[in-house]
Amino acid sequence: MKPIITLAVYLLTTLTAFCQTNTPEEDIHAKLIQGKRKSMIVYSGKDRSFTMDVSSKTAKPSDVPGFITLDKQIVQATLVPTSHSRGLDNPTTIQEKDELTRYMNYELAYYKKKLKQSYSNVQSEWMTIQGRLFLVWYFDMPKDYKLISRQLYFSTLFNGQVLDLNAPLFKMDNFAKARNILLKLAGTLKTYDKPTPPGLPKSS
Repeated sequence: MKPIITLAVYLLTTLTAFCQTNTPEEDIHAKLIQGKRKSMIVYSGKDRSFTMDVSSKTAKPSDVPGFITLDKQIVQATLVPTSHSRGLDNPTTIQEKDELTRYMNYELAYYKKKLKQSYSNVQSEWMTIQGRLFLVWYFDMPKDYKLISRQLYFSTLFNGQVLDLNAPLFKMDNFAKARNILLKLAGTLKTYDKPTPPGLPKSS
């Protein structure tokens, strides 16, 4: 049990970076809702919500708080408040790229300066998925680091916040699998200007 606890502490610590001075009043983590015929990752806020369809063969809440396990890969969907993106109701592509790049750089700096974690091979690319702009980025942890080999992110803007899809990789061999899982989730992202999204799965 100790490795899971250690991993949980590490992951939860790293995911608080960008919102240190902007603590949200709402739960920032999306949750897995499992139904008889389908499952979804769902976020319900005070006045907004989003859903993503789960196409994985297996889906369950992870042992790590805030994470979901899809086909043995843990993933997370998180809303990260930022001081810069608020007020950007209809951002231009340039504004979106500027905000998402700022977020990525902040997270990378937090890893290095605050968490004292070194990393290498930072890679990023822009992807438009179902009409929505995503910054896809990842970096490698040191080879002697025993918990995680690589961190993978799909980041986009949603209602003045960063919506972050994250998949920590325990083995480099799982990169293509993890990327495909996040790509499929991003492709089914639907957002709503109301607290409860329609079409939620019905439990068996």
